[in-house]
Amino acid sequence: MVVINGNRTTAIVIRHRGDTVTLVPMKSGKLSAQTVKFEEFRREWKETGYALSQGLTTFLAHIMKKGGSLEVVKGLEKLAARDRFVVASLF
Repeated sequence: MVVINGNRTTAIVIRHRGDTVTLVPMKSGKLSAQTVKFEEFRREWKETGYALSQGLTTFLAHIMKKGGSLEVVKGLEKLAARDRFVVASLF
């Protein structure tokens, strides 16, 4: 899921565990994950109309240029693999 907050920061959710959400906010340098309580996430972040596949492409391209933490790289890779599987199963 691609989300945006009141500061117009775009992020991609890489993990949802019921009581916590781990997301990766886009920034100019190396990307890192941020874990927040689900209530805080619902209060501060809203889903965008941005397609997940397009968001993944943007975030993965940023990691190739600027880098990202291991948690971010693995989370985005898992999300991309799952997204490819879901789309492939539709055809």
